[in-house]
Amino acid sequence: MTREAASTSPRLASTHLGVSTRTGQGWYSRSVADAFTNEGRFPLGSKAARDSYVELRCPQCNSSDLKKVSLAYQEGLSRVKTRSRLLGFVFGEGGPGLLVGGAATRGIQQTELSRTLKPPAKRSYLRLIFRSMIVTIVALGAYIVFVASNTPPVTTLPLKLYVFLAPVVFLVLAFATWRHNHLVHPLEYAKWDRSFLCQRCGAPSVHDIPHDSLREP
Repeated sequence: MTREAASTSPRLASTHLGVSTRTGQGWYSRSVADAFTNEGRFPLGSKAARDSYVELRCPQCNSSDLKKVSLAYQEGLSRVKTRSRLLGFVFGEGGPGLLVGGAATRGIQQTELSRTLKPPAKRSYLRLIFRSMIVTIVALGAYIVFVASNTPPVTTLPLKLYVFLAPVVFLVLAFATWRHNHLVHPLEYAKWDRSFLCQRCGAPSVHDIPHDSLREP
């Protein structure tokens, strides 16, 4: 597509968010065939010239009214900061009194669409350690209640098996967490960052295009 009049330049984003979306939780982590369609004016691996402007089209309805998923996610976030004051009278044994107070509320509001389009997250090592500690405490409690409380002789085989197997399982899960954070997560995040949401039908699609093609004429 060559540069002509500004009126013919494609719209790469829309200011309307009130559309129905067919995305679901974790849609970026599924296979490309299930979650995205790589069809379009310039498919993946396109060698379009950097000086040309790429027209993005929805593979479902062929609409050019697309918005980048990361932008739609950010637009659904809003910070809330409110202050409230309390004034009242209190009656007690010592007579009436005046009660004055205040409160401040801070937080982040997020739309349902923004929650659906959230970027892929890394797995937490702290969460893995915390869950391992809980499993260990429950296992030791079960051993004390159901095994150690029996009449002698008491077998220590379950305890020995747990002491041997627990570190192995923990190392396997730690390696799986490391692998996800360093190998899988970068690919999922790159796919999420190249994703667009159709403002007409709500279908997500992936477009691998040069960044220079998104410049305004």
